[in-house]
Amino acid sequence: MSRHTNVAQLSHTVQQTQEWLKELASRPPFETEDQAYTYLRAVLHAVRDRLTVDQAAHFSAQLPMLLRGVYWEGWRPALAPNDFRTADEFRSHVRESLGTTLPAHPIDLPAGVETVLGFLVEKIDPGELRHVTGQLPEPIRALFGQRPA
Repeated sequence: MSRHTNVAQLSHTVQQTQEWLKELASRPPFETEDQAYTYLRAVLHAVRDRLTVDQAAHFSAQLPMLLRGVYWEGWRPALAPNDFRTADEFRSHVRESLGTTLPAHPIDLPAGVETVLGFLVEKIDPGELRHVTGQLPEPIRALFGQRPA
C-alpha cells in the first residue's frame, strides 16, 4: 500500500467523522458539533463498557476509523463488561463519561443519549446492531429501540 493511499484513508475518515458530527449536531437537543461530539463519545464509551471484548470489537468495526480511536480511548478490558443493567445505570455511566467535558450549554441527558443512540441505529449495520444489542439487558436494548429477535 502506498503512502498516498494511507493519507487518502486518513483524509476520508476525518471527512466521514466530520459528516457524522455535523449530521448529529443538526438533531435536537444538540446545537453544535462540540455538543454532538461530547455526547457521542460518552455514549460510545458507555456502550463499549457494557459489551464483552469480542462484542466491543465487532461494534467498533462499524465506526469510522477516527471514531474507532475515540471509542477505544481510555478502555480497560479487564473491567469489561460492566454490569449495569438498567436504563438509568446506562445514563449514569454516560454522565460519568461526560465528566468535565460537559458542553457549555447543558443538554437534557436522556434526550442527548436517545438522540445519539437513534443516530447510531441509523449508521450501524442492522445485523451487527441486532447482534450487539441482543447481548444487552432489555432495559438498555430498549434505549436503542431494539427488541429481542
